[in-house]
Amino acid sequence: MNVTFAGKTPSEYENANGRSVDSLIETIKKLENYHKDFFIVFAHAENKSGLLTELDGGRIQELGKNEFFRRRSLALQKIRTNELRANAKNWLGDSYPAEVEGSDCKAIDQIGKGQACYLKTGDFTFESVKYTLLDHQNRLSCELKPYKHSRILGISFEGGVLDSQNLNFSPELNCLIGIRGSGKSSIVEAIRYVLDIPFGEKVVDDAYKNQLVRHTFASGGKAVIKAIDRHGQEYEIRRILNDYPDVYVNGSIQPGIKIRETILHKPIYFGQKDLSSTGEGFEKDLVEKLVGEKLVEIRRNIETQRQRVSEAVENLKKLASVDDQKKEYEGKKLDAEYRLKIFKEHGVEEKLQKQVDFDSDSRVLLQVLGFIKGYLSELNDFISRFEDDFNNLKVYKSKQNAKFFEDFFAIYDKLNGTFLTHKQNLENGKVGYAELKTKADAFVELKKGLKDEFAEIERKLAEHLKEIGVQSIRPDDFLKLRKTVDQAKQMLELLEKQQKQKSTVHLELVKELSTLNDLWHIEFKTIQDALNKINKNQPALAITAEYKGDKEAFIVIMKEMFKGSRIRENTFQSLAEKFTDFGAMFRDFEKVKYEASSSIEVFERYFTENLTTLLTWQVPNRFIIKYRDKELKHHSLGQRASALILFVLSQRDNDLIIIDQPEDDLDNQTIYADVVKLIRKIKPETQFIFATHNANFPVLGDAELIHSCHYSDEMIVLESGSIDNPSTQKEIVEIMEGGEEAFNRRKEIYQIWNPQNSLK
Repeated sequence: MNVTFAGKTPSEYENANGRSVDSLIETIKKLENYHKDFFIVFAHAENKSGLLTELDGGRIQELGKNEFFRRRSLALQKIRTNELRANAKNWLGDSYPAEVEGSDCKAIDQIGKGQACYLKTGDFTFESVKYTLLDHQNRLSCELKPYKHSRILGISFEGGVLDSQNLNFSPELNCLIGIRGSGKSSIVEAIRYVLDIPFGEKVVDDAYKNQLVRHTFASGGKAVIKAIDRHGQEYEIRRILNDYPDVYVNGSIQPGIKIRETILHKPIYFGQKDLSSTGEGFEKDLVEKLVGEKLVEIRRNIETQRQRVSEAVENLKKLASVDDQKKEYEGKKLDAEYRLKIFKEHGVEEKLQKQVDFDSDSRVLLQVLGFIKGYLSELNDFISRFEDDFNNLKVYKSKQNAKFFEDFFAIYDKLNGTFLTHKQNLENGKVGYAELKTKADAFVELKKGLKDEFAEIERKLAEHLKEIGVQSIRPDDFLKLRKTVDQAKQMLELLEKQQKQKSTVHLELVKELSTLNDLWHIEFKTIQDALNKINKNQPALAITAEYKGDKEAFIVIMKEMFKGSRIRENTFQSLAEKFTDFGAMFRDFEKVKYEASSSIEVFERYFTENLTTLLTWQVPNRFIIKYRDKELKHHSLGQRASALILFVLSQRDNDLIIIDQPEDDLDNQTIYADVVKLIRKIKPETQFIFATHNANFPVLGDAELIHSCHYSDEMIVLESGSIDNPSTQKEIVEIMEGGEEAFNRRKEIYQIWNPQNSLK
């Protein structure tokens, strides 16, 4: 101040028209000569004597091109006019600095009385504040923006190699750094394990990862994750090695809470090499990771519907032989009736009519008793199914609407009364059945009393037939034939009903299959809608889905289910082309007969035997991942990994993204040019936990929290801090840059390589 206002008293430069000896640029140059770091904030930038009012557009443009001004001028204070702001941005271009507020306090008690602006800093240092102003697009705001995404607050350990360690996590970018074998992956896998996130079908090195979890926890080891949902509710997720995770709220266990639905919204995990692993079935595995949580409810419905289809198949199988049985009993009836004509011609029927009538009456009595017994059994099952609910539902007591529920349950009591009628009917039925049984037993005794009479009639009839020379006709044969005719008539009546029932059951199965197919289609549409949303977020990579498109899997299951049938493969291929699944075959079996004409009998037998499995098996949807209009599997390993990590980040539907070494198979250009820039953009809405060896993620990603890992004396030791913390910066240089000497040497080489320096 003494230099730039040399020769002037404070009264001369503190008034409205006071001016310094030096120009602005000369002042900055003189400050540079002190070899101290500094930056300039222009106060009251648009007021009288302010920068944007005192200087015209041309002069401000010149300032914007000056290297000294650009390097040191980091903020304008109290910009209020949109027009002046727009002009200044036009004049200064990419050198337009941060806009800040300030209290302009003249005393301590006035601090904070003006409009506020917020600096996001990880340490209370000059360097941190300076960097915050330089990165004002990301680190400066005129309002506090609350985090709305669910996230992990921290994890603590009891036992194992992380015993007594407690790691906190930022809502934004968290990086675990350390040399190989320092414990980064141990922490990542521990988090995955506590959250119970599955590996996926195409996991790489799952045995190693499971072993890593066992080593990290050790026998009886425990980890506790503190998390917060989208509504601000905090939870504790506790898991002991080899046990299931438990969820606690305010210290009380809460059974049934879904970790990856209720607490954390769609957390997604990729272990080492998972992003670059694109083997058979990888596409489906990736889609499951991205969309799987959306399908939980629909898949529950699908499983329920599968069970309904299975039950319908079993009902149909019970009636499968009804046609053959009907033919069999029709034949028995006709044969018996034909033979009875002979007995009728010799007067046997007339003489034995009383006995025949008694036998018919006995069969009717047994039929009636069997029917009543079955009815009472079904009624008892019905009552047992609903009785508890009728009793338990009424115990509900409303805290807010007691009068409403009093009236509501008054109506409910009327319905309950009808149910009680069923119970009374059951008791009355049991009494009635006992009376019928007593009556039937009396009839049996009556019939037994006529046994001698019937025997005498049969003897006299036999003697008469013998006298007239008809020895081949025996009275007991007549009785058997009459019994056969009566039984055949009863069976044919029953089979006639069953035949009608079979048509109904067949139709019911078709309806259940249609419902199952609709659910499969809803599942596909849910996936497709999610993929369309994902694909819109970035143009380079796209996943397309084809409903029931995995024909190879269709053929494989046919070969497996028809093994030993000697049906040729081209028959299976033809069927796979003509039909979408086994349900379609069932509904149009006449067409199946045409396609499998040479082996239809064998095919039908195998198809019927495995009907339940076939009709409930879902032809997989087919997924194709394309990167720049070429299938991903045809790209190089690095291109695959690059495309997939960009894809995962771009879809922005996961509150938590956990990746172990995302830089594997990625080049540094891709990491910085695409991945890190995207992470910086979306991290206010997404929590990232990365284990990494690549400095680009914590440094260029501007990590909010960094955990430096060291393995010492069979324990993982952690040092935590932000990217602004000098100790953490030193750790990054040592671990990720090969030490300060190597870091400085590279910096020198890069300066030599700079084309501008080469020209000089």
